[in-house]
Amino acid sequence: MLSSNVIRREVLDKNANKIGFVVDLDFNFPLWTINYLVVRMNVLKKINVGVEKIDKIGDKVILKITKDEMVR
Repeated sequence: MLSSNVIRREVLDKNANKIGFVVDLDFNFPLWTINYLVVRMNVLKKINVGVEKIDKIGDKVILKITKDEMVR
């Protein structure tokens, strides 16, 4: 999957609550892995979501955690 296919995908928590949208990815180029997704929650807030918190990526990005666990 290309990074351009992930950007702008809607992000949902494990309870299907909308978190926001993917706006960027952070890569570890020496290892060719993704460190985290940058998710825009609202106009003023962006958060980093580590790959260990992602359940699956399809039409939407589904997380393994709830929205409350994310913003702690």
